[in-house]
Amino acid sequence: MGVSSLTTERTVHHARFAERAGATAVMIIPTSYWKLTDAEIVRHFDTVAKAISLPIALYNNPATGGIDLSPEVISKVLEIPNVTMVKESTGDVNRMHRLVQFADESVAFYNGSNPLALAAFVAGARGWCTAAPHLIPALNVHLYEAIERKELDLARALFYRQLPLLQFIVKHGLPRALSAGLELTGTQVGPLRTPLLPLEAPQVEELRRILVKLEVLRA
Repeated sequence: MGVSSLTTERTVHHARFAERAGATAVMIIPTSYWKLTDAEIVRHFDTVAKAISLPIALYNNPATGGIDLSPEVISKVLEIPNVTMVKESTGDVNRMHRLVQFADESVAFYNGSNPLALAAFVAGARGWCTAAPHLIPALNVHLYEAIERKELDLARALFYRQLPLLQFIVKHGLPRALSAGLELTGTQVGPLRTPLLPLEAPQVEELRRILVKLEVLRA
């Protein structure tokens, strides 16, 4: 469960609530209007970790969080006992290689960048955090299963088949693309929350063509 907030105090509040509500783990992305120092980032995670008994996943997504956590900083945060996972969403597979170098191969890191799914698995990612299963669950699962069986040729073929959709949802934003896709497949999801606007008609048509090619929709 995501428990992030602008301050450490509110993040602790959310984390404690999540624990009481029955969450089995929490995920934290440090967010701040001010640029945080490495020491402040480590203290932020350490304070939350000491307030709860749940495992913590560190989430690195500079595009949305505004803070880019280097592999060096992440490796320091991973020294905190109950920080046991990393969701890496920079879109740079070299970050994943460096993370393994700094934190050793036992680190449980998860890929959060859709177009890097195959490369991330090859780099050692334990899993893939993606919203794509809302539209293509079977393809996503089959890719993971092929990786688990070490069938790289099959995994490559499955990845490239779904790559146009993965690129589309990243380019146009997950809420816009997924809501349009769900509507196309017959699931009524209602309007997006403002200030987000729905996809324009040409974009919806492009998405429809992609889903037809993936046999999610009929031609």
